[in-house]
Amino acid sequence: MRRMLQAAICAMVVWFGLFEFGGFAVYEGGAAGEQEIVQASGAAASAAYYETKPVPAEQASYEPGKRLKLDKPVKAAAAPPETKQKLLYLTFDDGPSENTELVLNILKQEGILATFFVLGEHVLKKPEIAKRIIAEGHSIGNHTFDHKYEILYGSFADFSAQVMKTDDAIFRTTGVRTTLFRAPGGTYSNFDQSYFDAMAAAGYQVFDWNVDSGDSKRKGVPASEILTTVKGSKLADKLVVLLHDSAGHAESVKVLPAVIKYYKSKGYAFAPITDQVKPVQFKVAKKLKWSRAQVSRPEKLKLVQFSEKLGRSVQPAQTKKDMPDLILHRGQESLVFGEGEYELSNGSIKVPLLKLTEWVEGKPEADLNDGASVAYASGGRVLPRPSPAGKATDGKAEPAVAPVRATLQKFGIEITSYVYNDKQREIWVTG
Repeated sequence: MRRMLQAAICAMVVWFGLFEFGGFAVYEGGAAGEQEIVQASGAAASAAYYETKPVPAEQASYEPGKRLKLDKPVKAAAAPPETKQKLLYLTFDDGPSENTELVLNILKQEGILATFFVLGEHVLKKPEIAKRIIAEGHSIGNHTFDHKYEILYGSFADFSAQVMKTDDAIFRTTGVRTTLFRAPGGTYSNFDQSYFDAMAAAGYQVFDWNVDSGDSKRKGVPASEILTTVKGSKLADKLVVLLHDSAGHAESVKVLPAVIKYYKSKGYAFAPITDQVKPVQFKVAKKLKWSRAQVSRPEKLKLVQFSEKLGRSVQPAQTKKDMPDLILHRGQESLVFGEGEYELSNGSIKVPLLKLTEWVEGKPEADLNDGASVAYASGGRVLPRPSPAGKATDGKAEPAVAPVRATLQKFGIEITSYVYNDKQREIWVTG
């Protein structure tokens, strides 16, 4: 009788499969290797997890929760790896303008949120559009005040002044203080590491992109070309797409629905950039487009203090200098260049020309005719260097920097020895 009962149970096991009963699955568990039947979250979910087809409910006469002891353990198939949600951040630069309103209409219709990196001067001209950006749930970012490269990248003092001015313009107009920032033209060959460091110290997050739609490579790029460029760009789990919504970018507006459709077909979810999003940034170029000194400590401190007053989280002030002083020794005399007063560029140490020539008893003068800072010694002109802008500004010569060795040689002074490392930077010269 017992054997007949065991045979009947085995037959039932074979007949009903026991791997799946209308949404119930087997997993290893319980004492002494006992197998337990548990209820999954539905037949479809269970089938996907275990890669088996569910038995129709009408065929399953199994009572949920009942345990069966099997001769051999039955293992469920391994769960598929978790799939990461692919995210796409649409970003629009240089607005707000009339085109921004059209972009906002499309985004609203598509149910998508985006990020707008705005110019301060345009925010003040189009305050209602700036307010609409915020009212409809989009993110807003700082794109400087007037987008003029030669000013922004000629000196950090001018750059940071525009950042702060735009920060205030956005706040006065929309009531929002943003830490999101995008450099006009992107950071590559415009930012050196000192720009990145100063912005980070002040709590700003600098965003570049990894998909350039190409809508600003020349005037009037057609929508068809923009879409081709977008589709030809590499795909990744996180994409930051560069578009423009300023005047003159009607084709960017025209192609936007097709761009959205394309990325939706690739399985992307759209989101606005927030301060919780890790920035996409270009690497620092080996050579900049601009001739300028690195960010000085006072310039960096001014931006940090601006952010501190707003209650932002900023990097704590360094109790120790990031760079040691550069000290020149000449007999019993020494000349000290503090952090930010000197730089190492293309293998040459460069310092302010005026300060160096004064130290070697030259008579410094400024030549306003060609807008260059120069120095005179023993009646001979020494190493003229154009200002960063290439001309005088408001009748004043721009401060110039010059290589130490070449400048000293003009005075008949030679370097006898030097030490240049992370902790000590000193140069000894002939008397």
